[in-house]
Amino acid sequence: MNDGVKRNLLLKIGLARRAGLAVIGQDRIRTEISAGKAPLLVFLSNDASSAVERRFLSAAAKRGDRAVHLESVSRWELGAALGLASVQVVGLPLASQFAEMLLEDLRREGDVI
Repeated sequence: MNDGVKRNLLLKIGLARRAGLAVIGQDRIRTEISAGKAPLLVFLSNDASSAVERRFLSAAAKRGDRAVHLESVSRWELGAALGLASVQVVGLPLASQFAEMLLEDLRREGDVI
């Protein structure tokens, strides 16, 4: 992923947080999943722990969520985009316009973000 695409992705995720749509952190996302809330588009940083990756990739497959491993975005970069120190995982409602825009970006980049 080139720097422009990465900046655009992180900007959109940050905007989603400011719009009140971002679900940040594994505990909050697990709560959303347990409560049966709408499916999520879940982003994992490239340095997310293997336990976190396993947990969310497995849950996504069962529930209809979409999990994306951000191969060139660290937890520090993801956190900075959200106004936090570091974030391993963030989710957006799959039906939101932000998720639709980000999925379109993924399609355009060949699903390799």
